[in-house]
Amino acid sequence: MAHGDTSRLIRLGTRSSPLAMAQSGHVARDLETATGLTSELIPIRVEGDDHTMAMDGASRPGIFASALRDALVSGEVDYIVHSYKDLPSTPMNGADLVAVPPRVNPRDVLAGTSLTLDELAKGAKIGTSSPRRASALKRLRNDLEIVPIRGNVDTRLRKVATGEVDAVIMAYAGLERLGVLDESWQVFDPDQMLPAPAQGALAIECGMGDQELRSALATLDHGPTLLETIAERMVLCGVEATCTTAIGALATWEGRTLTLTAELSDHLYVGYARVTQALEIPDVPGDSEMLAASLGNHVARQLLGQEEGKK
Repeated sequence: MAHGDTSRLIRLGTRSSPLAMAQSGHVARDLETATGLTSELIPIRVEGDDHTMAMDGASRPGIFASALRDALVSGEVDYIVHSYKDLPSTPMNGADLVAVPPRVNPRDVLAGTSLTLDELAKGAKIGTSSPRRASALKRLRNDLEIVPIRGNVDTRLRKVATGEVDAVIMAYAGLERLGVLDESWQVFDPDQMLPAPAQGALAIECGMGDQELRSALATLDHGPTLLETIAERMVLCGVEATCTTAIGALATWEGRTLTLTAELSDHLYVGYARVTQALEIPDVPGDSEMLAASLGNHVARQLLGQEEGKK
């Protein structure tokens, strides 16, 4: 159903990378299909686009999101789209989460080679700057050499083509959204490598004032994805994660049961911990999100070994 004046052009703030533009383009098309509203993509350079800067060297949390939020709050754009895994856990006044669309496959991929991880030669070089992915790789193949690597998807794949690394680890979702996913590449099972919290999901934020737009964007929200990502991101909060924390989390929704698995490596005196918990969530309005958050908090306490002391 159309919402109000569909002749209005809505300004969508997005990172300027090819992947971010593709993701935002998907949201814009879905919004137009659902409501008739047309969006204009406004590319915004963010702090994280500086690939020479250390991940922990940002001036404030959210190196991939802060500039987008600034543009939203200042009125330069009407709504913004993030890769949900890049969104800081701390909310920002004037930037409200209004929708989490259905997410695509959240898993990680060994990209750039048709070989599996087991088939790679001893000492093979794997490109990733993710502490989570590096920790998982070390558990799977301790002989591998981890090479820090950043940049857009095509930049990372080019490093494989030129022989700088033998393979790179990237998110299935990004490769699929850009149309560069090769079926010969190994997709990691969550038992091998848990995704980052909210990986594969997008987050849409909007200001408080535009109720018509907020209502339109809410049509893109997907309840199961929202609950899964709430639980996963509450693990981040519960363990006081930073951008250098090796943490993975994946929740799945089936029937009325939300199952959450999370793992943590070398953080707050935890060498390695992995926890799985399930929670039945009754169909009671207003309770689902609170219960999903409580599941995430519970799993975080277990990861940190604090649960027994609180009983």
